Amino acid sequence: MVADLPVGQCLHDHPGYYNAFALAPGYLGMTPAVGSLLWTASSEAVGDELDLHVTATHLLDGSLSPTGGAIVLAAALVQPESRGTITLASRNPKDPPIIDSNFLGTGRDARRMVEAVKLGRDIARHPVFAPFSAGEMIPGDAVGEGTLAEVVGANLAVYGHPTSTAPMGSPTDPWAVVDSLGSVTGVHGLRVVDASIIPEVPSATTNLTVIMLAERIFQRAFAR
Repeated sequence: MVADLPVGQCLHDHPGYYNAFALAPGYLGMTPAVGSLLWTASSEAVGDELDLHVTATHLLDGSLSPTGGAIVLAAALVQPESRGTITLASRNPKDPPIIDSNFLGTGRDARRMVEAVKLGRDIARHPVFAPFSAGEMIPGDAVGEGTLAEVVGANLAVYGHPTSTAPMGSPTDPWAVVDSLGSVTGVHGLRVVDASIIPEVPSATTNLTVIMLAERIFQRAFAR
């Protein structure tokens, strides 16, 4: 043991769900692939949180639609409070790690995720949008208020923005693995500069945040 650090104990990521709709004939060639993005506050948002995200995109193969075209209003909870873990399965580096994202690990997260899905459904049923749709495919009209939470919880999508497995923090922070320059506590000459050091997942994709981190740490640690 070189350093006893809480690596992998604060995994943070966005849970999502695909609201999928068949495109109406005449609109099968809708482009671009990502048409619009919406950030908004849930009914349980705190302060200035914009904790729900809906993306209009072509994430579903049109061949799966009865009309030959599909659109997804992908709903996501982008400021979750649930934390997961990632641990080694063995000492063999070829063995995949054990990942528990712990999505919807709190009641508030579960409620907000369902609210995001309902928002996507409401958008699709709005008179402005409705003419482009030939019906809801996922979760489907048969899924109503009584079963929606169960269906959403059992069919979550992974947004793929994992962070915080080696979070940045002060020496007094019990969850910190690196300092403000990415240096690993107790390990000389080792620095981490990627999405794992972000203490909390940002409410958007992580690429711009990682680029900013890398540039800032370089400027502070190496540029003279």
